[in-house]
Amino acid sequence: MVLLASESGGKVALVAALNPAALERGLSANDVLRAAAAPVGGRGGGKADVAQGGGTDPAGIPAALQAGEQAVVTATGR
Repeated sequence: MVLLASESGGKVALVAALNPAALERGLSANDVLRAAAAPVGGRGGGKADVAQGGGTDPAGIPAALQAGEQAVVTATGR
């Protein structure tokens, strides 16, 4: 599972991607991305294997990455 966040010109771009093993464990890039988008004042979505989105609050990037991590923990129980 990969969750990336970047800032450019005051805007945030987010991308989540999963490999087949993560998909087999029940993870969804769409769910992870949606969790990560909230702290940056954004939204997004996609498919189970790849999702993208963005927001307008770069200060929320650390919280966005933590929210994505928590979504993985919740989904896998680890």
